[in-house]
Amino acid sequence: MGDFLSKFNKKNYDDLLDEQDEKGKKSDKPEEPPQKTEETASALESESMPEPLSTRSSRRDDAVEELEIDPNYQKKRRRMIWLIILGTIIAFVLIAFIYYRAVHAEVEDFVGNPVSDARTWANKNDVTLELSEEYSMEHEANQIISQSISAGKKIRKGKDIQLVSSLGPDPEAVIPLPDFSEMNQMEAQNWIEENKAENLQLVEEYSDDVEEGEFLQLTLRESDIDASEYQRKDSAAVYYSRGKEVFEKNITIPDFTGKTREEVEQWAETNEIEMSYEEKDSNSVEAELIISQSESPEEKIAKRDKMEVVVSLGKATEVPNFGELTIDEATANYPELSVMVKQRFHSDVPYGKLISQSVEAGTKLTEKDDMEVTVTYSEGRPYLGDYRGQLEGDLPRLFYEEYQSKGADINYIVKYVDSSEVKGTVVSMSKFNEFVPMTYTVEIKISNNASAAANPPEDFEDEIDDSFEEVETADSGE
Repeated sequence: MGDFLSKFNKKNYDDLLDEQDEKGKKSDKPEEPPQKTEETASALESESMPEPLSTRSSRRDDAVEELEIDPNYQKKRRRMIWLIILGTIIAFVLIAFIYYRAVHAEVEDFVGNPVSDARTWANKNDVTLELSEEYSMEHEANQIISQSISAGKKIRKGKDIQLVSSLGPDPEAVIPLPDFSEMNQMEAQNWIEENKAENLQLVEEYSDDVEEGEFLQLTLRESDIDASEYQRKDSAAVYYSRGKEVFEKNITIPDFTGKTREEVEQWAETNEIEMSYEEKDSNSVEAELIISQSESPEEKIAKRDKMEVVVSLGKATEVPNFGELTIDEATANYPELSVMVKQRFHSDVPYGKLISQSVEAGTKLTEKDDMEVTVTYSEGRPYLGDYRGQLEGDLPRLFYEEYQSKGADINYIVKYVDSSEVKGTVVSMSKFNEFVPMTYTVEIKISNNASAAANPPEDFEDEIDDSFEEVETADSGE
């Protein structure tokens, strides 16, 4: 360092002498008056001539004697040297810092962020991720739970960093379901979020009966699962009311008069209208066509609104009062009806009068209805006939056809007696040929004479005559 300063001072010293010499030369030149042209020319010639060496040497010695040295010069030089050294050190540190930044990366805070963000950072900074997974209630699936190097620290590129990511809540965990009927919708939503019950859906459904936000029902996909054994992986849904649904009246009502019922049903189904149908007979409108409607055409109606139309049953036949008709009139005057006439005994209704009819008078029947009407007329009080001479075997049929089938509970009891009549013949009756009550039992005596000859039938002689005629016809033919 001393040699460097001595050389530097010597060089500056020589330069200073040359500078003083030049100044001396300029100061020694006399001013040339403009009128002395010749002297000026001679002076120029003399200046162009080289100065003798002795003269230059003497003048340099004079300049050295006049040189003054600055006392702060050395201090300034030392300051410059230290500035150069400091600049070199700063440059070296800056280069080292840039190099360090180039081969290191600052670790970010990955906790709570998606794994994809960490992968993007790792690829960008040439860092290898070692990823492990575990269940967590605090972090969503694919979010970072923890990291091996804290955020803000440096990691050399090419090194590894360990991260733990979340698999979400444990699906096998048992979370007993509460009684949702005692919770409103907001409370149920909070319970689902707190317990991470992702497979338990909260469904809102319109209800005309339950207020908005109130519980409707709980459904489990697996019906054999008890609410106390519910696992987070099980699918279920809890329904809450949205209140009554209100629709805008934006559906135009067409004119259904004369249209078919099928057209009305299709329109009502398409627009979700609660349509009701009243059936009514009509002499002018064919069956299954619309007679009238409850709402006027071109008016507006909303979904789920109620409406009614009247459907024609076609022309109707009014059932008459058969009590005003005879039996013959009842069967002949109403061909549209299928009139079935019955006759029955009656203790209070005289003979020929109406006892009942199956369809009330004034009822209108159409093609859609059963047109059969049963009419019952009275035969009066039962009249017990004379069955003497009849065979015992005919009595059941006779009593059923003539009395029991017509509503009279007429029965008989049999006693067997000795008689000259053929066995099994009715010999006598306790009462015959007179009116009896609706419930009556008559005593009939039957002959038990097995030795009497059977009476020939009434047509026996006719059969004999026919036989003789056939024989005579045969003989004449021969």
